[in-house]
Parts: sequence; C-alpha cells; structure tokens
Amino acid sequence: MSKIFELFGYRRDAWTPEAQKNLSMAHCPFMGATCDGGGNRQMSAITLRDHPALQKIFPGMTRVQAGVCSLSIKESAQPWIVCPRRLLSLRSSIESANQSFVRNKLAVRSELPTGCYRAWSEVKMKVATANAAEEEKYFDYTFDYVIAGSASKQIQEIQAITGFSLNDCKKKAENNGFTLASRGGNLWIDDFPNDPVVFVEIMTSSTSGGNKEHRTQIAMAFEDAILRGDHHKGPGINYRQVWARMVSQLIVKSQVALAWNAKTLWLIQDVLADYISSSTALNLQSYLSEHANEVNILAFGYGALNPPKPIALFKNASFYSGPISKTKGEGGFVDIVKIGAPPPKNHLWRTLFSKPPTGRLRVEKPN
Repeated sequence: MSKIFELFGYRRDAWTPEAQKNLSMAHCPFMGATCDGGGNRQMSAITLRDHPALQKIFPGMTRVQAGVCSLSIKESAQPWIVCPRRLLSLRSSIESANQSFVRNKLAVRSELPTGCYRAWSEVKMKVATANAAEEEKYFDYTFDYVIAGSASKQIQEIQAITGFSLNDCKKKAENNGFTLASRGGNLWIDDFPNDPVVFVEIMTSSTSGGNKEHRTQIAMAFEDAILRGDHHKGPGINYRQVWARMVSQLIVKSQVALAWNAKTLWLIQDVLADYISSSTALNLQSYLSEHANEVNILAFGYGALNPPKPIALFKNASFYSGPISKTKGEGGFVDIVKIGAPPPKNHLWRTLFSKPPTGRLRVEKPN
C-alpha cells in the first residue's frame, strides 16, 4: 500500500522535534524557503480555514501546499520522488547542504569551466521558425533551468541581439539585476548572458489521480499523514505518464542544445531509469559514461535507507550519455520511443474477452 515517505523533506519513519518544527513552518529544506508544492501541484494546496485540525499545526498560515516529497509504494522498496525540488532546486542563491551531492555531480557532468554561473528557472520559449523547405515551425517549450555564463557587451550589440530598444535594454538590465556601466562614452552591460550554456531538466514521478472516497488524493493523504500518522493511504505512481512526459521532450531539447553548442542534462531518479530500461528498447546500462554526449541523463538514488536519518541524502549517482540516433552500428537514445518487446497477441484476446464490447461498426461495400 502506498504511503507518504517524506513530508517537507523529512522522513516520516524518522520523525523528530526538528521535523515537527519544520512542518509547522511548511518549510522546504531543499529550497531553503516555504514549500511551493514543487511548482506543479497548486490544485493540491489546502485552505486552512476549511481544515480546523490543520490550523493548529500551521499557526499563522491561511494556506499550505501539500508538502509531499516522495511516496513509498511498497514496504522495503525504494521510494518514488514526486516533487522536483526534492531532486534539485537552483531557485535560491543559498546552497542547501542537503543537495550538495546533486549539485556537485551536476557541476562535474556539465563539464563547465571553473567559475560561477547564474541559473534561470522556468525559461519559456515560443518561437516561430522555418526549416530548409521554408515551412513554418514552432519551438514551444519550457526549460526547467538554464545555466549560463556572462560577458560584457555594449548596449548597441545587445539591441541587435534582442531586438529591444535602447530604453527597454536599460530597463530590463535594471529590473533583472544586470550590471550597467559607462565606459569611454559607451554604455555596457557587464554580465549579459553568454556561453557556455547548460539546460537542466528535472523529471520526477507523477502521482495517479487518487480516490476521493478512499482518501488517496494527494491533499487528503497529506492531511491524514499529519493527523493520523501511519493510518493513511497515499496515491499511486503514474509510471506511464512520467515516461511519456520525458520522452516527448528528451530528443527535442537535446537537439536544440546541439544546435546552440550547449548541453542538456536530465536529472531523474534511479527507479525511473530502471523503469525506462524495462519498458522501452533503450537499456540505459549500455550508456554508462564518464563524458557528456548528445543526450545526457544523471540518475540519483537514496541507496540504503537504514539506519533511518531525518533527511535522507542521495548516495548514488549514475551518468548515462550517448548519441540521439544510431551511428555505425551503435545504439542511440531514439530507442526510448521504441517498444522493448511486443507482448504475445493472446494478451489482446484475453483482454477483449474480459470486458463487454462498447458498440458496433457496420462496414458495407461501396456502391
């Protein structure tokens, strides 16, 4: 039976007064800020006036996010992370000690030169382009994080790059924390974004919708875990959805990185890596590598969970990289869109025989 493994970063099976204090503040120890539900669970937020028992737990707050970091689907099995902040957050200049292992591995595998780089989150791009046949195409994607270097550029050059007017360039520089400088009668921005560039995509698991009657919806499970401890039920993991979300972007974002002389690194959990290998034609173990390639996946794992500590830190990291498509007989990450092995057709007949038909279709010879 599924249960919540971590609440606001702390293991439920190793709960401490420190964890309870952290809970009362709805604090995320990985962001170093109030939990935002991972940025994608706004519908699961709880209005506390409608839940008087929870009001006492969260004093002074009117609304709280369901701070579920991970779920334990089976006893003694690895938990599944359901919040991207649990895996990595670059949304604060304060580096969390709880994520130093992930940050260090990211820094090494990105192969960036020594230096300090800025990170932008939720970078949305919708750009109309044209291919070689002059057909109109759209690039409509959002990057979880973009890590970039900086360079000093005259504002006239920045105007040419961005298409913004002189006044707009000045305003955007001032509003977004860039450094304006006047030298030799010319205006410069000393830290304009520049190469090298690394895109970071974080793919954690999706939960199933849950059942309201059985109180397995994420907000209900969250409330019950706080008020009733082990006497709660969690939602399941939607394995297919998380894989589908990833595969729909994996090749495209890797291709655009190549076109821009950049890299894309996908951060996932080791249990998701195992699921990909078992459900597609892509065997990730064949792509263990020490150096980046066209597609790059960095998979993290909790490792041994005993003895339990209040905050479980990642102990394992595997780096997989390789070409997008097959070259010279070698495999390619395009295999992720292919079926691992088709099931015997008898499974189709057994499935159809096990449920009533929905309707009928009449096919007649054309006149």
